[in-house]
Amino acid sequence: MNDLRRNSPSYHRNIEPITKKLHEVIDKSCKHILEIGSGSGQHVARFASEFPHIQFQPTEYEGENLVSINSWCENSKNVSPSIKLDVTSENWFDETHQKFNALLCFNVIHITPWEITQSIFNRADKNLTAKSQIIFYGPYKIDGKHTSDNNVEFEQWLKEKHTSFGIRDIADVEDEAIASGFKLQQMIAMPANNFIVEFARA
Repeated sequence: MNDLRRNSPSYHRNIEPITKKLHEVIDKSCKHILEIGSGSGQHVARFASEFPHIQFQPTEYEGENLVSINSWCENSKNVSPSIKLDVTSENWFDETHQKFNALLCFNVIHITPWEITQSIFNRADKNLTAKSQIIFYGPYKIDGKHTSDNNVEFEQWLKEKHTSFGIRDIADVEDEAIASGFKLQQMIAMPANNFIVEFARA
């Protein structure tokens, strides 16, 4: 394998059910998607092949991830070069210089401080079109409760990594969405105690 490419074990576990469900969730008129926290770049490379009519803009904060993303996507004509992005920055969407129909954020908000989730909603408005979606993927609590015993252990592990990390309650995420003009559309149960969560403009 190309030494520049990071290989995420979770990608191989979840990519098939995710791509299958995204074909149902992503609006058929969607043309441009911004991805927050593209990680290794494996997901966006696959999405690009699944949705050839959509132009993807991957972003990451870590420099080594940017290199990996670009390497995985080097043959994907509908993936723009990855951008270093700090979502807590006041003008974080200015780097993209265009409007997007959807924002994808997978496996991010439980391994980052809560302010990252707030920033995604607070600043998303600037570069999302009038008809737009925000789509998350990952584990969530419901009514303050974990959906599995495995997630209890997983959150303990997250807290050991950093006290600001943790599995978020969907009600808290929904509150942030509402405050920024978005409404919860659907929450879809996925394998391994994960969910796809779709928000759209209210």
